[in-house]
Amino acid sequence: MRFEPAEKCPPRQALGAALLIFIPNTISIVLLTTFVIRASEESENYLAWATFTGLAISGLSMILHAFPFRYMGSGGLVVTNLNVPLLAVSVLALARGGPSLLASLVITSTLLQFLLVSRLASLRRIFTPTVSGIVIMLVAASAVPFFVDRTISHSLGDSGIVLVPGIVALAAGLWGAVQSSEARRLWTLPIAVASGLVVAVPMGLYDADQVVDAPWLSVTDLQWPLQGLDFGIQFWSLLPAFLVVKLTAFLKVVGDLSIISHASYRNPAALDFRKIQSGLNLYGATTLLTGLLGTLPVSAPWSSTAVYIGFTGIAARSVGIYLGLLTILVAPFAKIVAVLAATPDAVVAAVFIIIFGLLFIEGSKAVFTSPMDYRKAVIVGVSMVLGISAASFGRLSDGIWGDLLGNTIIVGGVTAIGMTVATGFRGFWRRRLNVDLSLSSLTDISEFLEDFASKRDWSDSARMRLNLAVEEVVLTLLNQSGENSPDQARRLSASVHADGDAAEIELIVYSQDDIKGNIQDQLALVSDQASLDDAHQLSTMLLRHYASSVHHRKYYGVDIVTCRVEEHVAGSETGRR
Repeated sequence: MRFEPAEKCPPRQALGAALLIFIPNTISIVLLTTFVIRASEESENYLAWATFTGLAISGLSMILHAFPFRYMGSGGLVVTNLNVPLLAVSVLALARGGPSLLASLVITSTLLQFLLVSRLASLRRIFTPTVSGIVIMLVAASAVPFFVDRTISHSLGDSGIVLVPGIVALAAGLWGAVQSSEARRLWTLPIAVASGLVVAVPMGLYDADQVVDAPWLSVTDLQWPLQGLDFGIQFWSLLPAFLVVKLTAFLKVVGDLSIISHASYRNPAALDFRKIQSGLNLYGATTLLTGLLGTLPVSAPWSSTAVYIGFTGIAARSVGIYLGLLTILVAPFAKIVAVLAATPDAVVAAVFIIIFGLLFIEGSKAVFTSPMDYRKAVIVGVSMVLGISAASFGRLSDGIWGDLLGNTIIVGGVTAIGMTVATGFRGFWRRRLNVDLSLSSLTDISEFLEDFASKRDWSDSARMRLNLAVEEVVLTLLNQSGENSPDQARRLSASVHADGDAAEIELIVYSQDDIKGNIQDQLALVSDQASLDDAHQLSTMLLRHYASSVHHRKYYGVDIVTCRVEEHVAGSETGRR
């Protein structure tokens, strides 16, 4: 990592990094847009409109993501593109009712999305890193076959000769990707594209006619396609399925933004969910704009951003701004878009095999951020297997439900959500204690924990560790808090439940964002030789000693701290009292 989001990157390096991302991302937007429009048998005029507005909105979205606005934007480099789970249902909507029906469905489902963002803290047990990672892996596993199948379909009858540029591009790209030199890895994608084109052009496989026939400007003949919104019978018949797909797409974006955030910093740190909420709000606003313009939902953050950051080592905001400007500038120039779109399918497939192959690993990192227990292993294994087998399920039904059952991301994602909810029912039966966040509440919290421990016949030392661990969390939260004004009391909701021979305690503080810092990060940074004269470091050391794990999630207005305390500790008593 050379430049984090807030660090100043030299303009030449930032522009170079933006260009490396711009070429494959723009090709992807154009190809996916063309696929959806032609599969739905819409007109070439609408294709021109969708391509222009899609590139413009995607570029605008990347620029806005670069700014750290409160409640809106991620504050870093975020590459946006079409939301993969929505492709098939967008084809169906366009085929049945045209742009008006698609716009109605996009606008309506986006309102649901805003509701989900506002309740993100409440949905934390459903939208877990494990579920998000599974969806990202399924996206990678389903996207590559799409590009490969497109390439193979176009090669039929040509004795496979059209595959040669793709094979050369893949070999050259993999050679660059596995180099020990960071400078060589930086040029992995340009090397792959250039190598493929060097072979494709002499073979006559580069579609030069498409470039020649394309006009220089596309904006002169563009027309807004909406004649109004369509809330007829087709809308109500498609809405349930569209909402299911939208939920999966939303879950994908949560995972995308989480992976991008982790990849944007040198040192591992606890994920700040306020940035995720801000990114989701911006995604919702730009998606709403696509609906109003009657175009495809093209402003979804892509977790492949993490792959690009891995290649360049640059996550600076300026890269996102340059990338957005380049995307907007190219949007009205149909000739330049045609130059990119004429790249042979085999070369495009080779590039995305590398990108999505690395993206699969990024998804697996999200899954394995915490230790793998038996429940988690079952969720991951079953969701992945069923998702990959979705093509067989699609034969069980015709029409839209057949499309849904045959969608890898939807089947695997819904399975992961369902199993997560089913295995997490114990959380819904927790007894809660609601008090003020203050020193005077420690007595009530201690009695609450004592009641839990006595019912499970915990030993005196285990009860002491449980009580002291929670006490240190509360004291740390108080130390991180600002002055508490009389009209803005901070409330704390505590719950505890048994998980095997351990207790899991959850403290929810409605803090109005006046709690600074993150306990989880402090635990990672504190030294074993910390000064005993430093009360903050001493408190953190004690917490690390008493609790086997501590997680601190920060949402807008809400802080959630979860800690786990083992009943038995190595070297202490092993029997119950």
